Amino acid sequence: MELNPRQVEAFRAVMMTGSMTAAADLLRVTQPAVSRLIKDLEADLNFRLFRRDGNRLIPTQEGTILFAEVDRFYIGMDRVAKIAKELRHTRTGSLRIAAISSLCLSCMTDAIREFNAGRPAVRVTLESLNSLSILELVAGRHFDIGFAQVGGEFPGVSVLSLPSPEAVCVLPVDLPISAKPVIECKDLEGLPFISLGRNQPFRLKVDEMFAGAGVARQEILETSLAASAVAMVASGMGVSIVDPFSAAKFENDGYVTRPFSPRLTFDVQAVTPPHHNSRLGHEFLQIVRNIFKSVPSPSGGASPDIPSEVRSREHVSQKL
Repeated sequence: MELNPRQVEAFRAVMMTGSMTAAADLLRVTQPAVSRLIKDLEADLNFRLFRRDGNRLIPTQEGTILFAEVDRFYIGMDRVAKIAKELRHTRTGSLRIAAISSLCLSCMTDAIREFNAGRPAVRVTLESLNSLSILELVAGRHFDIGFAQVGGEFPGVSVLSLPSPEAVCVLPVDLPISAKPVIECKDLEGLPFISLGRNQPFRLKVDEMFAGAGVARQEILETSLAASAVAMVASGMGVSIVDPFSAAKFENDGYVTRPFSPRLTFDVQAVTPPHHNSRLGHEFLQIVRNIFKSVPSPSGGASPDIPSEVRSREHVSQKL
């Protein structure tokens, strides 16, 4: 037997209000219309839903049992409508993020805090990985969005460049050259230098820069974490060149940061699976983009925005 939705709605309204008149007001119809709907429903069901006691309507046992099921259905529909609204306004769901360690330990915290403030019901996962792992796992759709240093093309992902903030030199506060307003390659010649891991694209850029300038450093330490490099500098173990996020996040009295010349950028790309239209991912990317863009340039102003998209071998053309 198929029930008439309008009859069920009238029955629920009468049960909730206790009278035909009040139910009519709730449904914005006439009282005779509600009465007719209830009579038709009783005829279809072949049992009574109410009995009269003077001017009062008393639900029968069958009516009470049926109402419990009807109300459960409406509560479920209300829940569905609420979830649909939250999805429309990106206030629920999940977002899986992968990022290189220098970002996980610095600006990702600020980005997730801002993202979560307006979307407390969204479940966020953040995992720190190297760039190659990020590319492979995003291509396999294990993450919704990744932030990596992409040295070239990579199949199966869509890549979008972010604004490129300038790297900075970090030096022990008592080192004589720390008083200089700008540090150059020649200033670090012969000094103990703390390098980042050899598999990091940024490390390669630093090495090429010093090789091109003909400056020999005393490379005594190597670490895969920019945060560790900064901590070592603060303890007086040497100097280093790191991204501005790590330098600012762990700032203390043990070291100073200085602009570096020639200009050396910290280039990071956002990567997503191809044709992946995640509204949550798009909104999070916008937050990260604004954070990168707001990093002050040592030469004045904010980091330049680089809108050009780096395409994958699959020639993914859709931007986030």
